[in-house]
Amino acid sequence: MLLPVSQVPSLVNSLNLTWIDKVYLNTIPKDDLDNTTSTVMLLQETDSSPAYLANNTFKGLAMGVEIQIFYKVHLEDDFNPLEAEIGLMKVLKDSGWLIVSSQHHTTDPDTNQVTKTIYVTKNEMI
Repeated sequence: MLLPVSQVPSLVNSLNLTWIDKVYLNTIPKDDLDNTTSTVMLLQETDSSPAYLANNTFKGLAMGVEIQIFYKVHLEDDFNPLEAEIGLMKVLKDSGWLIVSSQHHTTDPDTNQVTKTIYVTKNEMI
């Protein structure tokens, strides 16, 4: 079984989403922190707890992932971030992930990048 934070990028990469330039696990490399010309997705594990408790043991894991999207500053005029995010969430849902929370869009005061955070979870038998 892949770590939860490794399952989501495998799915995202298989979709060939043209609006995501880079996907990072756990941290964004220092040399890419100030990049405002690419749309970057950062994935971090939020949960890996025992699940499906029975007979004094557990038979699965509750896995959670935080998905942060940092949009490039100059988006194409015909690109709709909300439609792209809805499409991504539908694919995640169809792949067994539950959308726990889809936070509001924020703007980074230093870079002027619009950001979005989505939390997903999935219980998986072991």
